Parts: sequence; structure tokens; C-alpha cells
Amino acid sequence: MGIIARGFAATAIFGCFAVGSASMAWADTPTMSGSYTETTKTPHGKTIDNSWTVNSCGDGCLWVKAGLGASQALLVDGQWVMDTMSNVSCAGTGEYTLYGTSTHTTWDPNSLQGTSAHTYVTGACGNPPGFTQVDQISIKQASS
Repeated sequence: MGIIARGFAATAIFGCFAVGSASMAWADTPTMSGSYTETTKTPHGKTIDNSWTVNSCGDGCLWVKAGLGASQALLVDGQWVMDTMSNVSCAGTGEYTLYGTSTHTTWDPNSLQGTSAHTYVTGACGNPPGFTQVDQISIKQASS
């Protein structure tokens, strides 16, 4: 079992912008700002807390800093969507794979609940390239 390091050590951003004739007014666009705790629950029941600092980077855009790295989240079809590369740390063996997974994270802007799908780019922790692990995430504003 691999533990996905959620520090976005150095991120690759795979953002796509859609242009359409109808758009929401700025005031109607959901946003996040400040300090948050993102809690990940793996399929094996392990929970991991990660500190996020979130700032707006425009209409339908968030800049999320976690650990030493950061990435953009874009509002796509009513969901926040963020794509990054993540490191993998193998429980029990100490094996560590830099940028071992491509991670696709989505969450609902109202409930702040969602998923992170980690697809292994290289084999790690006994998982072959192409293996995908889907974690449940919950995001809460950190208390001041």
C-alpha cells in the first residue's frame, strides 16, 4: 500500500479552460480563501490531514498551496478540479518515489467533499504503472 504524499512538491498543471457564451457573474462563482485542512481517507481506511492555503487567482480559479508546492484548481461543470503530480511513500518499506502518481482531485464547492484519483506513473509499493487508487477527501476551513 502506498501513501500518496500530498505536498505537491513540484506540480504539473493540466488545466483546460472552456470558453462559452454564457457565464456566471463573479458574485455567483464559488470561491475559497484562507487556511484549510484537507483530510484524505484511503480505501484501506487510513486518514491523512494536509494543510492547504487557498487564494483566488481569478473567476473560477483557485491557487492551492500544500507543503512545498502549489497548483491551480479550476471550476469545471460546478466542481473544483485540480491536477498534480504526487510523491509516493510506501508504508513499512520506507520506499519513496518522487512524482510517482498523476493525481486528479475534484470537490464540490458547497459540501467541500470529493475524491483524489492517484494513477501510478511508475511502479511503486507493489503497484504497477497505471494502477489507480481513489481516496475520499473532505475539506474544512481551519480555525484561526
